[in-house]
Amino acid sequence: MDSSNDKVVRFPRRPTRDDSGSNADELAAGALKSGWLTQGQAALRLQDAAEAFLGRRVVPVAGGSAGLHLALLAVDASDGGEVILPAISAAATVNLVILAGGRPVLADIEAPDRPFLEAADANRLVGPWTRAVLAVHEAGHPAPTDGLRRVADDRGITLVEDCRAALGATVKGLPVGGAGALAVFAFGDGPSAGGLVSTASEQAERHLVTLRSTVIATADECFSHDCADGMVNGYRIDEAAAAGGVRALNELADAVARRRDLAGAIAERLTAAGLTVLGSDADAAPNWRWLVALAPTRERRDELVKAWRRAGVVAAPPTVAFAQPAQLHRRALPNTRAYCDRALRVAVVPGAEAALAPVL
Repeated sequence: MDSSNDKVVRFPRRPTRDDSGSNADELAAGALKSGWLTQGQAALRLQDAAEAFLGRRVVPVAGGSAGLHLALLAVDASDGGEVILPAISAAATVNLVILAGGRPVLADIEAPDRPFLEAADANRLVGPWTRAVLAVHEAGHPAPTDGLRRVADDRGITLVEDCRAALGATVKGLPVGGAGALAVFAFGDGPSAGGLVSTASEQAERHLVTLRSTVIATADECFSHDCADGMVNGYRIDEAAAAGGVRALNELADAVARRRDLAGAIAERLTAAGLTVLGSDADAAPNWRWLVALAPTRERRDELVKAWRRAGVVAAPPTVAFAQPAQLHRRALPNTRAYCDRALRVAVVPGAEAALAPVL
């Protein structure tokens, strides 16, 4: 046989947690050299790091949207099962409920200056078809979950926590996400930026692992837009995103501390502009990715947003599901409507405090 014509076929082995050092830079480089596209050694390292950080079982996934879709599939909201969520949720969140086969039911928030799902209203909306209630940690600010947990336990439904914007936020010194049967985190805004689904249940973990690999194929109807390009491996996390997730967890405490100091300076500018900056409960701490503020009027809010955007500040009013024609909700939502008339988010990024000043 002419050896020059031989073809060497290499079969991948199962990755182990000992394949490389724990340094995040080495892990990122190793991800590119390993030959593993998804669910390799970096994903295992991320799982270990995330489980140590959250104190729960963790399933790494492609991104935050993938994680929330998996969580909704795991609670079996198919065939019209209802999921109760705050009416200030983005249309994309509502659409994930629909994509999972469920029916979104929009509930009011606690107050015009408390953008969190109201437990009493959620309880009123629970019916025979209700499968889950979704607590959203708005803009990285921890939502109160004790009341929602009682509703879920008393009514026999599942509490899911949407922590996609809240990685690094804490309640009583512990990471958010510990109250729900399932909690979803994201390392970035893109569909393939990496994410996590956490649970305290071994059975739920096994179910999520199965769903992660089988939930989508490129020929499926779902994700017919640009997400399809990032989801060709199902919802499995790729090695580059996993390495980035390890780095993000390693650097999280320092990143939150830097943003906290920066948020103080930005809050002063917002207050000087006549806005009321919303805080967190005494036993809770946000991750300071965003500040949420209320303007005196809708007109003043819109004027400031336009001016700040021209100055390069990332500022925006809420874009909520109930206001969209396709998701028009016919219930009275007084607190949600009052909040959306005056609220805006401002990204906590370097330079924002200086850019805000000329508009005052």
